[in-house]
Amino acid sequence: MSSKLLLSIFILFVSFSLHGEFTVLIDPGHGGNNKGAVGGGIEEKDLTLELALKLKSFFKKHRPPNIKVIFSRSTDEDLPIKKRAEMIEKIKPDLFLSLHFNSQKFLTTNRGFEIYYPADELDKPSREMAKKYDRANRSFYYGKTFQDLYFKANIHTTWKLPFNLFTQKYNLRLFDETTVPGLLLEIAYLTSPEDRACIEHKEFVADIAWYIYDAIKKISKKKR
Repeated sequence: MSSKLLLSIFILFVSFSLHGEFTVLIDPGHGGNNKGAVGGGIEEKDLTLELALKLKSFFKKHRPPNIKVIFSRSTDEDLPIKKRAEMIEKIKPDLFLSLHFNSQKFLTTNRGFEIYYPADELDKPSREMAKKYDRANRSFYYGKTFQDLYFKANIHTTWKLPFNLFTQKYNLRLFDETTVPGLLLEIAYLTSPEDRACIEHKEFVADIAWYIYDAIKKISKKKR
């Protein structure tokens, strides 16, 4: 085999490795009889589905290369956590995003956007600990892209929605029962009058969806 042919095969292999498909699973929280948070007559399950469908339309209209997007639900159905986790484990996406809107039982002052990623759980046996650490590290890396982009996005610059938290999340079943990188996005607090004023505006969900769409595109280009 000639050196030129070997070089061509190597370049093709490297190109495929660098530009392979990035799969993201988007999981709108709650659904059906599971309403999730409720505030001002607005139900979380409806907002997460609206956000997912808007994201779906953006990916259909502005189809980025090398990104595959899968949705856990596209209708108002109650999808148990176990089934969501099984779907994630079967597909093994590069990243899954769990979409939620927040609430606080006693305070209306809590507000803002929050990002959670899986805990590394350093108390596990060494092999399991290494896997947990790697997943937490990758999730943090992807979450940092979301955080950095947030301060340039409409939801911060136009809506003045504050960034509240970026941290690990322990004892979350969807993280506990899956093995791939994931993020839980709590978009805003339904129990906050200020956040709800944003949510009730007809353009707000579209701006959130575009921010998430943009973050996924950037993450796919930096996939490690």
